[in-house]
Amino acid sequence: MARRRFVINVGSNLGYLVLNTALMLWYIPFLIRHLGLAAYGMIPLANSLVMYAGIISTGLDTSIIRFLAIDLNQGNDAAANRTFNTALALSLAACGILVLPAGVVIYCFPVLFQVPSGLALATQVLFASVGITTLAAILSGNFGVASAITHRFDLRNLVRSATAVSRVGVIVLCFFIWPPSLWSVAGGFIVSACIGLAGDVLVWRRLAPQLHVNWRAVDRHRFGVFIGLSSWVTVSQIGFLLLSQVDLLIVNALFGAETTGRYGSVLLFPTLINTMIGTITTVLGPAIIGRYAVGDIEGLRRITVRSVKLIGIGLALPIGLLGGFGGPLLNLWLGSEFIALDLLLVLLTGHLSVNLAIMPVVYVLTAYNRVKLQGLATLALGIMDVVLAIALARWGGLGAVGVAAAGAIIWTVRNTGFLSSYSAFIMGLPWWIFYPPLAIGALGTLSVAAAGRLISQLWWPSSWLTLGTTGAAIGAVYTVLAYAFGLNHSDRDLLWSLMRRKPHM
Repeated sequence: MARRRFVINVGSNLGYLVLNTALMLWYIPFLIRHLGLAAYGMIPLANSLVMYAGIISTGLDTSIIRFLAIDLNQGNDAAANRTFNTALALSLAACGILVLPAGVVIYCFPVLFQVPSGLALATQVLFASVGITTLAAILSGNFGVASAITHRFDLRNLVRSATAVSRVGVIVLCFFIWPPSLWSVAGGFIVSACIGLAGDVLVWRRLAPQLHVNWRAVDRHRFGVFIGLSSWVTVSQIGFLLLSQVDLLIVNALFGAETTGRYGSVLLFPTLINTMIGTITTVLGPAIIGRYAVGDIEGLRRITVRSVKLIGIGLALPIGLLGGFGGPLLNLWLGSEFIALDLLLVLLTGHLSVNLAIMPVVYVLTAYNRVKLQGLATLALGIMDVVLAIALARWGGLGAVGVAAAGAIIWTVRNTGFLSSYSAFIMGLPWWIFYPPLAIGALGTLSVAAAGRLISQLWWPSSWLTLGTTGAAIGAVYTVLAYAFGLNHSDRDLLWSLMRRKPHM
């Protein structure tokens, strides 16, 4: 089923990505223009804080996807209902547990962080709204997994698109009716959270009618199994968030609200790239777990190794273009005073062509239920990232750039050094099996970035048209070369077979 629906799933994911990218490219300058840089900085700061609450949601989602996918692939509806209702009960319990610490952080927010003068209450309301959004997402995840397991990402993306559009739409409408403020931003978060939860419930009812909310189906014996897998995924997520979301906290503590706003604006691009990879890995994840569920280990190996190679080659183009045309892009998007953030942009995105290409192996570890060592390693490296970031930023005198550099270094150690070799060992493959495909992606990124830098030195793109035309020209040349020299015969056959295959609705 995953292969039959691959094209439409990836197409709908890319459609959501394009919509979200267009919204954010317009939305962030809109907020900075109406709120000011310091006030805007509170929005990504609040988002980064509540991501730590979201680790519980991620752990539970991983558990329910694994066990529910196995139950449904084996045709065991009774077991699937026990799995579903047990996970839902755990999610409700998690929401109840999170309310108290969230209330404490909301109350102490102006004391814990550097908040712009006169915005203490507004930032508290903003953080509360983002917290409510997170609680809604924890509940929503139980229903949203139905679209992943049944490979109906088109419906999933309709809900995500409605959520994104409603959030921006409510905020823009409020800004036109009332003076721009963080209160309106808070209202947008709450409205979009309600829409997202309602949409996931509707999709769940359509795709998984065999699943019912029935508290009698809660299986207390499954709590231990769920909590065991979820706990180690949560440990891994804590480390992951230390690697990916601690940046703004450190920048805010060391350099203040305005620098937080500048750093937060550039974070849009690694966020979009992560979202782009999510459009692919969310399609691959259920397929990988499905192969494991039916005992097709050879198929699992083929999917994983080939995915790493193709994702790396695909990522090289957008990341290379950001590295090559960072200065002109920041100038056209935010203004000439942001050109100085070019190096920061390179450090935040350059390493992702390798570190995100390896992401499909995470589903392999989940399928094998071998997430303990991954969690411990990620947590240890996350702590190292905090220490290194502070050292480079303050004692090394690199400022906010040092925070980004620390993340790039530790990310590479975690993904390229540990995750690739460990997952290869779990699958019974040579420890170095992922290094050649990762090297191809890295080489492509460097080549595209070098071409962009050279062109920018000779002819600075001064408009969106010239920047887009130049980027498209480099992209066309890269695509031809990557197809001719980066892909082998079986890779090309796979791509053409997917393009020719008619998806089943």
